[in-house]
Amino acid sequence: MRHKLISTLLILVMILFVSSGFGQMMKKTGTSGASILKVAVGAKATALAGAMTTTLGDVNQAFWNPAGISMKSGETQVTFSYNDWIADLSHNAFAVAHTFGNIGTFAVSGLMSGVGDIIANRDIQPGLAGVEYVTDATFDFNTNVIALSYARQFTDKLSLGLTGKYYSETIDGVGVHSFMLDFGAIYKLGFKDLTIGARIQNLGQDMTYYYVPIYAPLVFSFGASYSLIDSDIFGLKGYVDAAKPLDADQMILGGLETHLFKKVFVRGGYKFNFAGTQDEFLSRNVYYSNEKVGRDSWLSKQTYNRTDEGLSVGAGLDIPYSGYQLTLDYTWTQFSILENVNRFSLTFKF
Repeated sequence: MRHKLISTLLILVMILFVSSGFGQMMKKTGTSGASILKVAVGAKATALAGAMTTTLGDVNQAFWNPAGISMKSGETQVTFSYNDWIADLSHNAFAVAHTFGNIGTFAVSGLMSGVGDIIANRDIQPGLAGVEYVTDATFDFNTNVIALSYARQFTDKLSLGLTGKYYSETIDGVGVHSFMLDFGAIYKLGFKDLTIGARIQNLGQDMTYYYVPIYAPLVFSFGASYSLIDSDIFGLKGYVDAAKPLDADQMILGGLETHLFKKVFVRGGYKFNFAGTQDEFLSRNVYYSNEKVGRDSWLSKQTYNRTDEGLSVGAGLDIPYSGYQLTLDYTWTQFSILENVNRFSLTFKF
């Protein structure tokens, strides 16, 4: 009884923090930095539109909700993810997790992203005092993340987790870094497999580029999942997250997953109030110094898509072999103007 009370109180605190803690921390749209952290990691997660808050026993949760890396005693999982991201950006990740009995589960993860030989169109005049500018014809962008996660199953229903990560980014030889934290909780309600969870990601230090402050891309999310059909032959499970980024409107992330014999999986997901949503730019007066007049800019009262991203669909295959399990996952994400994106993940369990 005492454990049930503690579990309920802990998950309620997380839910209340997620749902109400954002109001006084909102910043203006587009002010957060480290945007590469907003790109989904893992083919399964992407196929479900990022509605990953309530997934348990998965090493890939090191990039989402650290409470979800909690696994059975003695189990080890290793995962590698490849993302053929837009604009020729590489975006690759790895994670290794192991459970040490009652102590809990530890995971080490990393993310590497970047692109080189970007053609530079430089206009440095009048420039900033104290800043040393370069004149190369091209420049590079590189991002690296290294993280350590910990999770523990405190009761048969409650799992809590924490991730500490070091983020570094370099553009044209100028670098910034930040320490960030992720917190997560997952709670089984006791009705079949109905599960709720909450996560806080990228709570960390602000960064400064050329005297301009940028904020870590903080995200609060509350989610739920439930199997509509659950048998050894066929299953259908739904996932939904309400996610609130620091510098954008709240999104609803939804995904469905079916399985056949718990070996073959088909998934699909969509981000509501994100994909297909348009922003309207109101009248803006611009002063033209060459004509010495002010007039409404050509952007006045125009509407633009908030993002080019659309539907994600994917599939997975579990291959057991001599006490080991290999999982292959693939996801395709639709982009209207930009190139469509393909993601692959490979996970070993033993």
